[in-house]
Amino acid sequence: MKKTIITILKIAILVILFIWIVIVFTDYFRVRQSKDPLFCIKKETKSYNDGSNTICHGLGYKMIKYDRECLKATEFGPFIIKERQCE
Repeated sequence: MKKTIITILKIAILVILFIWIVIVFTDYFRVRQSKDPLFCIKKETKSYNDGSNTICHGLGYKMIKYDRECLKATEFGPFIIKERQCE
């Protein structure tokens, strides 16, 4: 009985991990193709004098799209990446 429960838990963890990997890679490849992420949990836009930054928080990752005069780029990485500042 205990072995069955442990096996079920292992399978459940593997399924959850697989789903998370699919979500991250789906959004990563969409961002590389200049599309918006599908699985964005929280989206915010910060406005500046010379443009704006769009920040999308996902499940353990973050996408930052810079649309400013001093910086035009898109970053995709772990949730701890910091927003770049123009000098």
